This record gives sequence, structure tokens and C-alpha cells, in this order.
Amino acid sequence: MKKSTKMPMKRMIIAINEDLCVGCGRCVNSCPTNALELRNEKAALKDERICDGFGSCIAVCPENALYIEEREAEPFDWDILAKIDFEDFIEKLSLHYKPQSIKEED
Repeated sequence: MKKSTKMPMKRMIIAINEDLCVGCGRCVNSCPTNALELRNEKAALKDERICDGFGSCIAVCPENALYIEEREAEPFDWDILAKIDFEDFIEKLSLHYKPQSIKEED
């Protein structure tokens, strides 16, 4: 992904409390835009331009280590939406809404 030349703007974006993060990777696997990664066994925002700020990763964090904050960040890269595979997106969304009993059967 090329480096943005757009000026930072105030917007909603994911933040991670590293003290609470246990490095389970659930947030990484559930992020529809792949904005998160595990770095040094902790969740980390790998590119703020592709974080949509909707917080779908928050729902799957067992330690409540993720939250949304309003801060200066590069603008969201809307081009990322064209690169998201629809089936993969639906699968990631199902991580939030599928009851645990059904997840265990998969």
C-alpha cells in the first residue's frame, strides 16, 4: 500500500491497551480490513489508513483490550473496500454473531 500524502484528520480509530491484551489474535482474525496484526505477541494497528473505526474487533476481544478513540489519524483509505473479498467479510462478521455452541460445531 502506498504512503498517503493526505493530512491527518480527527476521526474514530481503534486503540489497544497492551497491558490487557493477551495476544489471542481474535481481533486480528475478525478485522474485515486486516488493519490489525500480532506484533511481539500483542495486537497492534498495522496501518491506520485501513482501520474503518467501526470496532468489529472489539466484540471478539475476551480481555476488553480494544476500544475506539477519537484522535488525529490519516484518513480512511476507501480503496481498501474494493479489495475485500465478500465471502471473507461475511465469515469475519459471523465471528461476532454466531452463538458459541454453533462455533464449536464448525
